[in-house]
Amino acid sequence: MTAALLALALAAQPSAGLEQRRATIVQFEIKLAAGLSPAEEAAATEVFAADTRTIRRCADAGTIGARYKAEKRFSGSITERRNTAFAAIPIELRRELDKVPTGHATRVFGSAGVRRVLIACTVPTVPADRRGTI
Repeated sequence: MTAALLALALAAQPSAGLEQRRATIVQFEIKLAAGLSPAEEAAATEVFAADTRTIRRCADAGTIGARYKAEKRFSGSITERRNTAFAAIPIELRRELDKVPTGHATRVFGSAGVRRVLIACTVPTVPADRRGTI
């Protein structure tokens, strides 16, 4: 019985560990200008998607964001959150972050008038004081 419980606990540990991961996360977003046609919105989204696909480290987002200051179709903003718990990020976005290397942007997501990407600036890790806990 004890061996079965131990096996069950160890089997559950990897996913629990993944939920405990923390990293510095950057959210890079654009807000589309009011009054854009659907074609203009699509074009602005494609510019953002193409630019964010070139990101290889978090500083690249700042470089792109600075370039967007002259952009008329949208405005960009960057928010950095240090020591972000992956458990606080919606599961769909965690899956997106897991698909891309550290320093690279996720695919574009968002809602009406806003487009975003997330970037893990540091390798997601489980804090040392939580390793081995269930």
